[in-house]
Order: sequence, then structure tokens, then C-alpha cells
Amino acid sequence: MLLNKLTVAGNELVNVPADEKTLLDLGISKTDIPALLAQAKQAQLEAQCQHARTYAYQCESDGLAFDYLAAQAEFGKDSAEAEAAKTAWLAARSAIKARYPKPE
Repeated sequence: MLLNKLTVAGNELVNVPADEKTLLDLGISKTDIPALLAQAKQAQLEAQCQHARTYAYQCESDGLAFDYLAAQAEFGKDSAEAEAAKTAWLAARSAIKARYPKPE
């Protein structure tokens, strides 16, 4: 895990390893370390979720979005074909969001 940005003694550090020894060596107070480690863990979980969602969108729903756009162009915006394609696309997106909920 990494801390993307950390300010120590007025200096901004980037990509700092989020481990207790490194933080202690940088002069971070032992009482501040748990919050920093929790922050790094949260950032890691958010990045994992975003990556998983992006990959799933590419594999499972992006093609359905193109089908929706094609149905709109071919049959018209309010056609049954376009509505069915839109429903399939949005259902796939909702399923992905449910499978990979954003961490709290």
C-alpha cells in the first residue's frame, strides 16, 4: 500500500510506503499512523473497485451501449428496439455496480 501524498515537516512526499516503520522513520507520530494506514487501505480498496468496474464495463456493457446507439440510429430513438437495447445496457451496468460496490 502507498500513501499517494504525505506532508512531513512542510515537505510533500508522494507514493510513500504505508507501513509503520517507514512512517516512524519519517518522523510521523505513532498516534497518527493508524489513521494514515486506514487512509492508504481505503485508497487501495477504491482503486481496486474502480479497476474491477472498468474492466467489467469493457467486457460486459460497452458492447451493449454500442448496440443501443446502433438501434437508435437504425430504428429511431423511441423505437422498441432502442428501448430494449437501452434496458439491456443499463441492466448490465447496474449488475456490475452491484457486484463491485464502492467501499465505504
